[in-house]
Amino acid sequence: MTSITSINLPRLLTAIVTPFTQSDQITQSDQITQSDQIDMDSLIELTRFQLLHNCGIVLFGTTGECPTVSDDERFNVYLNIIKQFNQNKFVIGVGGNNTNECIHQIELAKTCGFTTFMLTVPYYNKPTQLGLEAHFTHICNSFSEDAFILYNVPSRCGVNMLPNTVKNIYTNTKNVVAIKEASGDLSQMIMIRRLCPNLLLYCGDDGLVIPAMSIGSYGLISVVSNYCPKIVNLIISRCVENNYLGAFEIYSEIDDIIKLLFSETSPSPIKYLLQMSGLINSDEVRLPLVKMQSEDNKQKLNVCIDKLIAFSLTKFI
Repeated sequence: MTSITSINLPRLLTAIVTPFTQSDQITQSDQITQSDQIDMDSLIELTRFQLLHNCGIVLFGTTGECPTVSDDERFNVYLNIIKQFNQNKFVIGVGGNNTNECIHQIELAKTCGFTTFMLTVPYYNKPTQLGLEAHFTHICNSFSEDAFILYNVPSRCGVNMLPNTVKNIYTNTKNVVAIKEASGDLSQMIMIRRLCPNLLLYCGDDGLVIPAMSIGSYGLISVVSNYCPKIVNLIISRCVENNYLGAFEIYSEIDDIIKLLFSETSPSPIKYLLQMSGLINSDEVRLPLVKMQSEDNKQKLNVCIDKLIAFSLTKFI
């Protein structure tokens, strides 16, 4: 199997948002037109913010609205990222229900020097477990020198990749190094740990990071760390030290934020939070998503921001 040390994955990976410029325009026929572009300045600064707090970054994961970003836009982001940062700090999200298209996306990123990829379970066409095994095995074995993280997220894909399927993929490839498990099922995480003890297990749910770490998860692929990477890294560090009470003391300060970030379809709430905090310029999302709608939840997020700032000033500064 691929050596863990050879790819040096950090314990915290931020599934970074893709900031867009403000775009909504109402035409004379009351139709909304969309002319938004990727806000490269916001993306670069948010990336720098993450790296300063020792996070790795997943580009074009679900939180990065990957289905609505074109090849040209992806390539432009890659070029801008490699001008500023070390490619080894990045994992490139690759998703879709067309195996050949996934291969194309990997080839596009590889032209810019990226070597670590996160592969999402195919959605919509609902492959069987055997189909999942064939899909992942074919892709990973097509790029034997690169590293891959499997990504299981049944709530978005409509298919749950079972632990035995994970084991078969891991056994039949040499470069699957980790899995992001976002089924929300701790018993499934435990079974993956039992069947594949050398496979790095990333928790894919911010709200389950402490219980997942307690059963041997390597780390977290996070949404909330877009906003508070230092705090999330501290939680993980406490868990690594087996100080789960200390981890929970810190986690309890962001639990309400995490719940609010998933009160509407992500990444709309995290983009609102990032804009309100001045970390990106706009909370724009692309159709078919819309911006965060609930004024009550927006207000609750604002209150949470104030409380977290006060907590941080008391505990960490």
